[in-house]
This record gives sequence, structure tokens and C-alpha cells, in this order.
Amino acid sequence: MAEVDLTKSIGPTMDLILYAIPCFFILILLEFAYGMAKNNNTYRINDTINSLSMGSLSRLEGLVVVGLSGSVYELVVVHFQLSQLPDNEAWVWIFCFVLYDLAYYWKHRFGHEVALFWGSHVSHHQSEDFNLGTALRQTSIDFHSFLFYLPFFVFGFPAEILFTVVSLNLIYQFWVHTEHLPKLGLLESVFVTPSNHRVHHARNKIYVDKNYGGVFIIWDRLFGSFQDELADEKIIFGLRKPLNSWNPVWANFHVYWSLLIDLIKMSGWKNKLKLCFMRPGWQPQGQDSSCKLKHQEIDLTSQFDPEISAFTKYYTFIQFVITIILSLYLLLNANAIIFAIKLGLVLFLAYSLCVHGFCMEARTTAIQYERIRLILLIVLIQLIGLSLPIISALVLIALASLVVIALPAFKTSSYQNAI
Repeated sequence: MAEVDLTKSIGPTMDLILYAIPCFFILILLEFAYGMAKNNNTYRINDTINSLSMGSLSRLEGLVVVGLSGSVYELVVVHFQLSQLPDNEAWVWIFCFVLYDLAYYWKHRFGHEVALFWGSHVSHHQSEDFNLGTALRQTSIDFHSFLFYLPFFVFGFPAEILFTVVSLNLIYQFWVHTEHLPKLGLLESVFVTPSNHRVHHARNKIYVDKNYGGVFIIWDRLFGSFQDELADEKIIFGLRKPLNSWNPVWANFHVYWSLLIDLIKMSGWKNKLKLCFMRPGWQPQGQDSSCKLKHQEIDLTSQFDPEISAFTKYYTFIQFVITIILSLYLLLNANAIIFAIKLGLVLFLAYSLCVHGFCMEARTTAIQYERIRLILLIVLIQLIGLSLPIISALVLIALASLVVIALPAFKTSSYQNAI
């Protein structure tokens, strides 16, 4: 094995996700067009905006939060002077790819079966649609992944190999988020496919907590968590306790909020620890959960879909596209922007994504939040190095939008958020 080369950068030096994002958007548009042509559209504008908001937020969060995985790598590999496997041997890459998918299986399974980790993973399952946009619905608080990286550092897999493999694993998982592909014959026995991943996203009781694999479905077959997609059990997508919100920040934290309330009022440290590490929903005998939906009759066949005017819907979509373009610009130019401005822009973009959600929820306060957002946009775009024509165009759009939201056609109806 080769010695550690300290001249190599520490951390995810080959994160391919950022470069794959344009391809993701092209494929989403193609899937949408195909669905429309086949009269089988699987997209709703509100759900899709929310999924893409979650994905954007997860990438933006990485700009202002120091990567824990890179710090752990430095501690384990450099501090303990571990030697590394060669990074130019094909068998090292293949072995790492297969072993990581096994580690991902257990990370994913714990993400469903341990309450503390479910709070981080739940955001990926909130969508009540299933399409390529759903694949981009990612958490912003994945705080425990480094635990599953540690064995790879100890065994000597170079960081550039590991983080490349992590990216490839996630990229593979993109294409399996679709309703348009049927079962794929022999591939179903070995690989994660659209069919067996549809099962994973279902809220039908028979399908819940099944099919955890990332690339290979063989882990589920080996460890007893496999479930086939059944012809006589139509899949219903989403959570058994629906989020009922288009707020991407709340989507990240709502489980932890309920968990915190339950922790505070729960007696005994043993029960508090069990609450965190038992299955989601566990309560000691006689203790009632803070979840308002726990004792409600829920129609799992219905979808969260607040009624808003077509005018508001398309206005929100246009504003969302502008927010995504600004997010991509920031992601691509982050190294050229000082941290204070970068932090301010990330907070503004997160706020923008929340406001888009408020508009789609038909909140009565949405107009006030949108007005504040547009004024902030006019100020902040002066700070990020855009050319004068682009700044001028964005200022004009913001000013025009301030006029538009004053029109009667934009007014939203009353909405009571079910938190």
C-alpha cells in the first residue's frame, strides 16, 4: 500500500454532482415532455418546485458549513499516519464501489429505522409524486454520513476515490426515480431499478421500509428487506404522516422539532435515549407523542395541493427559476466570493425558496414576504460581481414584480398550515 500523500487535497476532490446538475435538469424536462405526450404526466408544479428547492438548499448549505467528512479524513488518515491503497488500480476502485454500496445500504436502513437519523432522511420521502425531480429532493442536515466513511479511511481507500464513488452512487440513483419504466427483467434481481425503488418511496403499509439499496438490490435480498412491486397493490407515494407544507426549511427540521418536544417532556434518560435510537414513532407506555397527526384519520390516497390562481402559480414558477439560476451562479463562483457575502446570499436564497413555498401554500402573508424578498434581491445582486446589463435586468424584473404582486390576480386565499 502507498503512503499518504499530504500534497493531495483532503475532502471530496471529485464531487461529480455539481457537473451532473445540467444533465439532471435536461432529463427532468424530457421526462415531463414524455409524460405530457403519453397523457401520463407525473409532475405537479408545486411539488416539483418544492423538490428542486430541497435539492438547491442541500447544495447551498455546503458552501457555508465546513465539511465534517474532510475533517474526519484528516484526523483519521493524517493524524494516525495510515497508509493508503494505490489510486491507479482498477480493483481498488471496483472494490470501493461495491463496499460503499453495502455501507450505503446500512446508512439508508438506519436512516429509516432509527428516529434520530430518520429526522435527517425524511425530507427525501415527503414528495407525493414520483419523478426525476424527486431524486433531487435531498436533506440539508446529513450529519451522520461520516460514520459510514470511517471504515474506508481505516482500510486505506484514498479520499479522492471514496468521494468519487459516493458521487457515482448518487448519480446512479437519479434515473430510478420514475414511473414511466416498467420492470426490467433480470436486472431486477441484481440492481436497484425504477420498479423496486418505487416500492421504497411508497406509503402503502406492505411497502414501507423496504428496498434500501443504492445501486445493488442484492443487499435487500440478503438482509431480508426486499419487497417486489405488486400488480394488485398500486403504489401511493409519500409519508404515512404527510408534511402538508411547501416550506423547504421546515421540511428539513419538522421531525426534529417533534422529537425535541417529546424529549423535553419525557421522563428518564433511558427513555430519552431510546426515543432517539428506537424506530420513529416509539413512545414509552403511557407517553403521548407531540405529533398532531398521530391520532388523526389520514387519507393516504389524497395529495397536498392547496388551490391557488394560475396567475400566482406561473408567477411563482418564474421567480423560482430566477432563484435557481442565482443559486447555480453562486455554486459555480463560490470561491471568488468572500465568506460574509456568500453567507448572506445563501441565507437570502434559502429565504427565497421558503417564500416560493408560502406562495404555493396560498398563505395570506405571502405577499408581504415576497415584497421583502424582492427588495432584498435588488440590494444583494449588487454584491456578487454580475455584469451591469444582468444587474439592470434583474432590478427591472424585481421592480416589475413589486407591481405585479399588488394586482388583485395575485392575492392568495387563507391557508392554515398543518404543522
